[in-house]
Amino acid sequence: MSMRLRDLIRKVRACKTAAEERAVIAKESAMIRTAIKEEQAHYRHRNVAKLLFIHMLGYPTHFGQLECMKLTASPHFPEKRIGYLGMMLLLTEDADVLMLSTNALKNDLNSDNKFVAGLSLCAIGNLATADMSRDLAPEVDKHLKSPLAYLRKKACLAMGRCLSKCPELVEDFVDRVVSLLKDKSHGVLITVVQLMTQVLVIDTRNAIEEGLSPDEETPCRTAFLRLVPTLVKMLRNLQTSGYSADHDVGGISDPFLQVQLLTLLRMLGSNNEQATEEMNDVLAQVASNTDSAKNAGNAILYECVQTIMAIPCEDGLRVLAVNILGRFLLNRDNNIRYVALNTLSRCIAEQKQHELNSGLGESTNNAMSALQRHRTTVVDCLKDPDVSIRQRALELIYHLVNESNVESLTAELLNYLVLCPTEHRGDICARILKVVDRYSPSDQWRVDTLITTLTIAGREASRNVQSATVVYISRASADIHAFAVHKLCKALRDDDGSQHGLLSVGVWCIGEYGELLMQPYQYVPADGDQQPITFQAMEPMEIVKAVEQLTKRHACPDFVKQRVLTAYVKLSQRLSHDPMASERLQKLLQKDQTSRSLEVQVRSCEYNALLHATKGQKLPRLSQPKASTDADLFGVTAESSVGEGVSEGVVAAAKEALARMPVVDIKILQKRLSADEFANGDDSIPVRRTVASAPAPSSGGDLLDLFGGGETVYLRSPCGTNLCRARGQSYGSIRCPSCCITNYARSQQSHGFVRCATFHCHAGIIPLRHFRWLYGSCSAGN
Repeated sequence: MSMRLRDLIRKVRACKTAAEERAVIAKESAMIRTAIKEEQAHYRHRNVAKLLFIHMLGYPTHFGQLECMKLTASPHFPEKRIGYLGMMLLLTEDADVLMLSTNALKNDLNSDNKFVAGLSLCAIGNLATADMSRDLAPEVDKHLKSPLAYLRKKACLAMGRCLSKCPELVEDFVDRVVSLLKDKSHGVLITVVQLMTQVLVIDTRNAIEEGLSPDEETPCRTAFLRLVPTLVKMLRNLQTSGYSADHDVGGISDPFLQVQLLTLLRMLGSNNEQATEEMNDVLAQVASNTDSAKNAGNAILYECVQTIMAIPCEDGLRVLAVNILGRFLLNRDNNIRYVALNTLSRCIAEQKQHELNSGLGESTNNAMSALQRHRTTVVDCLKDPDVSIRQRALELIYHLVNESNVESLTAELLNYLVLCPTEHRGDICARILKVVDRYSPSDQWRVDTLITTLTIAGREASRNVQSATVVYISRASADIHAFAVHKLCKALRDDDGSQHGLLSVGVWCIGEYGELLMQPYQYVPADGDQQPITFQAMEPMEIVKAVEQLTKRHACPDFVKQRVLTAYVKLSQRLSHDPMASERLQKLLQKDQTSRSLEVQVRSCEYNALLHATKGQKLPRLSQPKASTDADLFGVTAESSVGEGVSEGVVAAAKEALARMPVVDIKILQKRLSADEFANGDDSIPVRRTVASAPAPSSGGDLLDLFGGGETVYLRSPCGTNLCRARGQSYGSIRCPSCCITNYARSQQSHGFVRCATFHCHAGIIPLRHFRWLYGSCSAGN
């Protein structure tokens, strides 16, 4: 014989290891299965009780499901109670044996004992399937008219389950639900209101399935809308009623019923102005008279705010709701502060969407304006130690930004950017970019904010933030150019080399506008309260050393070194009047000719060759390219052209530079790359080439045909993708978008040597000054 339930609990608790517990449970489960096999009816209720305990521990108990069915048919109430409890815990609505209980449930529903009928109603409310609901709905309906409140409230819950499983029965029970709303028992009223809410949800779902609009009136909704005055009266009576020991919770009369009534009113008042007018006064009364010192009062106020925000009520009522949430933000309970921030964010987003759809601007008395008065409280939430509170506050501040407060709130976002976790910085940088792009009061403030963002989180900032900074600087006036280059130069000198985004943008800006650093610059901060800030003029050698210092850091990545080489070339022209600076720049360009990075090495060689070829010539400065939102980090697009504004002297110098440029043996290079553990390994794959003759183009200053004449080479990837066309003695490489193999172009060379030049490809016409050098993927501006 198996042990008693109390002894099993004591023995399980005495186990010191999980293995010992499993052994006890396995032994007892075996004894229970033996008792079930031997039909030991005398110990059946004890065995089911022990199975419930075993089930709570997480062990399998499916073998006892049929025993529960047998206990529900027992004439003894204790055994029946254990049987129903076991059936509701051990079975689900998908269990095959559940259909065997339909007859027992029907018999118990007709029992004269209210507790037996109550057990049956509870089981129906938890487990009823669609078939059981159709069979038992008439018996449940009888108990809705029962003189006993105990059975009426249980019948309401069971009917909710039946209607959810059989939505077609909803219209048959609407009148019965309406009549129950006059019940005097608060327990019945709570279940009736919950049943009405569930009926509305089911009715809306049925309307959507039938292709109707969710806001369209249905028979059920129309019947319930007639009850809005009754519901409003019930809620007002609860607000004004005196103390009742049976219903009082923390000095508030039946907060559970009040919450259920507010939920039902919210569903009925949505998109119905007449119902909204009837409930406006009582909502204002609830919001004004409910005590927020207790959790029960906060629950009612929160539900009241939800209702006000969901219905088309007056602006004054919305302001009252926002003020309630503002008081919630001052609460010391993090749960209350969290729901307040979350609700405000959702409500403000809906308000903005409504104003956008209606074409109306912000009024002086709407929820957004009311929330602006609580801006300081919301900002203080950014300093909360709870990360969830900080994240919700950040979301709300983003919605609060407008033209009048953009500077102060952006400053708070930048302050939070310093303290926030690293994984959140990228998202905050993107948000700051959107705010700056939409609400910026001036170009200087926009550039200043983006530079500050890169200074704080340049490593985490996305490429879009870097590109936007470059675009905004290039579009600005000469005064902004001077401001940006001075501020970026100072930021680069103060940075430890970890903010790679700042390095990229700063090096580009110094290369473009480095000559402006030789002139002092003074500006007054945006707030106007501080003293003017002055940037001192820099000597040419100081500018060169500032850029050179970036490459001396151990953590300097290769792509920054590549940008630095490009800046050296630009500065060599802008600082050509200073012999010391020019000489130092030439040495720096020659320094990387032996770099381990192939990209850096090739750039250094080619830039050095180009500078020697143009020595003694005055190169014209090309016009600034049109900035575009589609531009990459350096403002270069696929449609950029190189034929405009290029003199014949430049073309001749480029030809001479290419003629002097050292050649690279592909076979040797492939061996080096295959043996180099740091190489990418994708540039050492030979490709097929399809060569077709073409008429020689006319000689001239076309930079795309530096040498003039010659054959045309069509590149074809091993996968068959046509990649680009090289003209004359122009060579290059491009990564195939289909097979990701780098392809090389050569012309009039049979010994396997290649040189770099310009070419046509799928990325557009790539100019010499923006060409990604030999053995790299074809992309402008890198």
